[in-house]
Amino acid sequence: MRDGLRADDRGVSVTVNYALNLVVATLLIGGVLTATGGMVEDRRESAVRTELSVVGERIATDLMAADRLAEVGRGDETVAVSMTLPERVAGTRYDVTIDATATDSTIVLQSNTPEVTVRVEFHNATAVQSTTVRGGDLRIELNAGAAPDRLEVTNP
Repeated sequence: MRDGLRADDRGVSVTVNYALNLVVATLLIGGVLTATGGMVEDRRESAVRTELSVVGERIATDLMAADRLAEVGRGDETVAVSMTLPERVAGTRYDVTIDATATDSTIVLQSNTPEVTVRVEFHNATAVQSTTVRGGDLRIELNAGAAPDRLEVTNP
C-alpha cells in the first residue's frame, strides 16, 4: 500500500501548476508595466513640449503687438499688454527667458520635470529687455525712461 501512494503524483501536479501560473502571470504583468512606463513618460514629455510651444507663440504674438504699439505711439509712454497664461503646463512649472538682440529675439521656455526646452523666435523693432520670469500671468510694458526705449516682460 505504501508503494501505491508514492506512485500517485496528482496532488503535486495541481500545486505545481498553480504556482507556475502565478509566476507566469506575475512576469507578464511586470513586463507590461515596465514596457508601458516609458510610453507614459514619453507622452508627458510630448504634452509639455506642445503646451510650451503654444505658450511661447502667445508670448511672441503679444510681444510683437506691443512692439507695433510702441512704434506707432512714439512719444507715448503708456504701452502695456497683459497676458493670462497657465502657471503650469501638463502639471509642471516652467520658466520664460527672453533672449533679446537688436531685431531678432528668442523666447526660451523651460520646464524642470520632465526637462523640456522650447525656443520661439520673434522679430521686433523696439528693444526688448533680456530677462527670465516664472511662467504664469505676464505683463509687457514700455520702459520709456530707458535709453533707448525698451519693452520689459515681468510677472504682475
